[in-house]
Amino acid sequence: GRVDLAKYANGCSKMENFFPLVQGGARKRSGTRHVAEAKYNSSPSRLIPFEFGTTQAYILEFGEKYMRVYKNGGQVLTDVGGVYEIATPYPSSTLSAIQYAQSADVLFIAHPDWNPRKLTRSDHDEWTLAVVEFDYVPFEPTNIDTAVKVEASATTGNGITLTTSPSTAIFSDPLLVDGQFKLSEIIGSHHGVWEPRSDNTAYSGTMSAGITTVYFENNVYKLTNKHSNLKTGTSAPIHDTGTASDGQWDWEYLHSGEGYVTITAVAGDGFSATANVVKSLPDSVATALGTPTHRWAYGAWTGKNGYPRSVSFFEDRLWWAGTDNNPQTLWASKTSDYENHQVVDLDESALVFTLNTDQVNVIEWINAGKVLMIGTAGGEFVVAAALEGEALVPGNVRVVRHSTYGSKSLVTPQRVEQVLLFVQRAGRKLRELVFDDSSGSYMAPDMTVLADHITLGGITRLAWQQEPNRMVWAILGTGELICFTYDRAQQVTAWHRHPLGGTDVKVESIAVIPHPSGDQDQLWLVVSRTIGGGTKRQVELLEPEWVRSNPRDSAFFVDAGLSYEGEAATTMTGLLHLEGQTVAILAGGATHPDRVVSGGTITLDRPSTSVHAGLPYTATLQTMRLDGGGADGTSQGKTKRITNVVVRLDQTGAGFRYGPSAVDADMDEFYLRDSYDLMDEPVPLFDGDTPVLPWPEGYEQAARVTIRHTLPLPCTVTAIMPQFLTQDR
Repeated sequence: GRVDLAKYANGCSKMENFFPLVQGGARKRSGTRHVAEAKYNSSPSRLIPFEFGTTQAYILEFGEKYMRVYKNGGQVLTDVGGVYEIATPYPSSTLSAIQYAQSADVLFIAHPDWNPRKLTRSDHDEWTLAVVEFDYVPFEPTNIDTAVKVEASATTGNGITLTTSPSTAIFSDPLLVDGQFKLSEIIGSHHGVWEPRSDNTAYSGTMSAGITTVYFENNVYKLTNKHSNLKTGTSAPIHDTGTASDGQWDWEYLHSGEGYVTITAVAGDGFSATANVVKSLPDSVATALGTPTHRWAYGAWTGKNGYPRSVSFFEDRLWWAGTDNNPQTLWASKTSDYENHQVVDLDESALVFTLNTDQVNVIEWINAGKVLMIGTAGGEFVVAAALEGEALVPGNVRVVRHSTYGSKSLVTPQRVEQVLLFVQRAGRKLRELVFDDSSGSYMAPDMTVLADHITLGGITRLAWQQEPNRMVWAILGTGELICFTYDRAQQVTAWHRHPLGGTDVKVESIAVIPHPSGDQDQLWLVVSRTIGGGTKRQVELLEPEWVRSNPRDSAFFVDAGLSYEGEAATTMTGLLHLEGQTVAILAGGATHPDRVVSGGTITLDRPSTSVHAGLPYTATLQTMRLDGGGADGTSQGKTKRITNVVVRLDQTGAGFRYGPSAVDADMDEFYLRDSYDLMDEPVPLFDGDTPVLPWPEGYEQAARVTIRHTLPLPCTVTAIMPQFLTQDR
């Protein structure tokens, strides 16, 4: 009833399988092309994009503990013609929790139930999925209870024993197995400081007296050799592996005041554990060489604590966030060293910090732009350097909460330039997180405020398609496919639905990659349908939108369809994925009577060199209630009669119907064939204004114009011009 809103006049009460153009019209979406059947019909799969560039873009199909690869509109095969596939640890029921971040040929994968992994591409059919072997893993805060100490039976090797002193059950949880455990010393208490020395001074003769160790910038080194022909040692040791000289003395790197192990077994009483040394332990914490230390820490990511659920790159660091036991904590790698989480007293040090809020806010996602944005269950935070324009380093980190809407779990937001589109906690609202200059903070207006009915069922997945139209595709919990045209510069924010052809259709996953041509983006889908009495899951892609320069016989407006190009033929095969289904057909650019697929085959009435066959779908567009005003006020609520209508069309094929509703009995058809058209050639596509079309309805209050397009041909509506009368007093 808000006819006073500017959007009322150019809005629709229904738009299905049309999408709005920024210029103001509406174009029928193209069909979906069948690519392959998913490996399993019994369990869902998920699509993840992998982009090494516009010419090397892949779709990865993750399913029940497997991954398959798609490229250039097809499935990647092995050398012998089989489907290329690798094993993964992820059951299909957990796939929605995967988050990822890509760097060149490596995809880092976060999942709350599995330790971080990286997927590496070497070639189209050569992929490796492996646990990330960190150079240094992150740890929990160091123990502060000085009464609870731990000592190690050795500083290196496998199968060493960790023992608590006095006996304390800190190793009682079996979930600690395969996790890390760190032992530290106070460096200054056990080692001297390295400083420049000349010949025959403090370090002279130490080899015969015993082992000499020093530290410099928190690294501990052992003296291994003296060069007698050199007079001074003035180059400080800064290496973190092997042996190097300072100009007079050779120093072997030992550790950085700490080392850690991987626990392989825990004792039943929890007083001890067996472990393998990963980074050499300080001598001072070993049984034979030192004393127990209270400076110990559990690994941050273990079976006990859980694993990070989110990952992103920001300011040349790899960030991980949110484990089960530490849901508000973030871990950032060392600068340019993505697999090193060692915390040291340097600007390039790894970072660890926890959001301090008045309630527990589980981190649902992190996303990098000009700042690092964090979405939690209770609000949206921004991480940036405390001093604007400077790098984010230890001691220069500022975390600020900018809104309190909260984010929906398992739904990754989509970045559009410096704007972030995220789904609110209940799943019903898509919000636009954008910086507001007037308030100096980030605001999050609701993008569904004029169409909140469309998101009933809750948004479960988003995908951003930038070219040729700026659209955010979304899946609902019901399996419906919806879309949001988003072009802020032109003030176009419009929702539309896209029901696919078939029975019991559910879209289970979507992803967008660049089209192989490089001139647009391509939407991929996993679609579930009932076919032959059972559930079939298929991987499909959305064909490019229709453009005027396309040859007519290339029009692809069927779903789950396939094409034939070749010698004129009447028998079309390869349709087993649509067995028993009634398919719509475009043959030689002309519509053809529907056929039922039998044995994967259909037979045409006439030979054709170009055929597209697939499931039919209908595009529907309905205006708002017409409001033209009246002699004594608004026309809303008054009896009206539309007498006729003119519709401006562009590149529209046969199958165009119009009327007051989408019920066939209420609609008339605009027939495109002219008496001058040759009967053995396809009806030409229509451009321009239709003749004055008589209205197939009498008096009514609503006065809506409904348009449907039913045949597998293009249709673009650029204007609807009704003539109507309002009954005043």
